[in-house]
Amino acid sequence: MQVAGGDPPSYDPNMEARVARLEEDMREVKAVLLRLEPMIVRMDAIITTTLPQLSTKAELAAVRSELKQEIAEGRSESWQQITELRGELRAGLAEKPSKTYMWGVLTALITAYAAGLAALAMLR
Repeated sequence: MQVAGGDPPSYDPNMEARVARLEEDMREVKAVLLRLEPMIVRMDAIITTTLPQLSTKAELAAVRSELKQEIAEGRSESWQQITELRGELRAGLAEKPSKTYMWGVLTALITAYAAGLAALAMLR
């Protein structure tokens, strides 16, 4: 605090150069901000329009849970369908002749053919 009538404050000769540098720096900052402002406005517009449409973690977890449940139910239903199909196939195959039966028939046919040939040979 100065007392009235005292010495005037001292003058720093480097002050003008320091202020000139600050003014130049401020012009550069303003120029950068002028270039950044339109980009920030575009980014804000994109975020404002896109963000409400994005899913939250809770929504994704709920969808994931529903999907797992549907897959589990689908597997259960598929397994049941496979089991039913196996039963139908077994029932259908049970109606068909077995390999043993077919070999028996083939053996009988060959035997009958051989017997026929033998009978023909005896008649000559």
